[in-house]
Amino acid sequence: MWPSFVPALLIVYAVTMSTVRAASPAEFMGDMNGYRSACKKLGWEPKQDCTANHVIAFHANIKSHLTDVPVNTTIKFNNVQLSKGGGYDPETGIFTAPEDGVYSFAWSYLSRQGGTVYTALSVDNEDHALSCIENQQTRFINSAGHLVYELVKGNKVWIRVWHLPATFIHGGYYTYFSGSKINSF
Repeated sequence: MWPSFVPALLIVYAVTMSTVRAASPAEFMGDMNGYRSACKKLGWEPKQDCTANHVIAFHANIKSHLTDVPVNTTIKFNNVQLSKGGGYDPETGIFTAPEDGVYSFAWSYLSRQGGTVYTALSVDNEDHALSCIENQQTRFINSAGHLVYELVKGNKVWIRVWHLPATFIHGGYYTYFSGSKINSF
């Protein structure tokens, strides 16, 4: 029986002694899968996939102004600018984690003079971050929030109105919700 460090030495030797001569991304991924197969045969398997094209990210804004939005209403960011890897549903305004990992979420909204807007970022019916504008005194004001959070596949994340009805939320690119997976575990 070989000492436990021998498979690691064989992998280092195999990687240093060979050169990837891929002419295309597909060939490169084929080579990488070949290395992965060799590692598995030796009993070693990496904890995460190293494919560069696997992205989970979304960015969406609201199409038109929202007025008098009741408390507990989920804001539907229905104008999707980016949607990679699945997860965000513009019909419901809810992001469903397609896989385990650490995710980053950001949102921003604009209101006008006299506007009141309280928002909460909720994960599975529990608020984790809040932002607010109350009785805005200048012509326009912006509020934003950010949350980095560990999710498991199936967790749901959304922005909702909380505390008081939202009197005015500006539509267009002023009001958005975005998220992306930043790490696996």
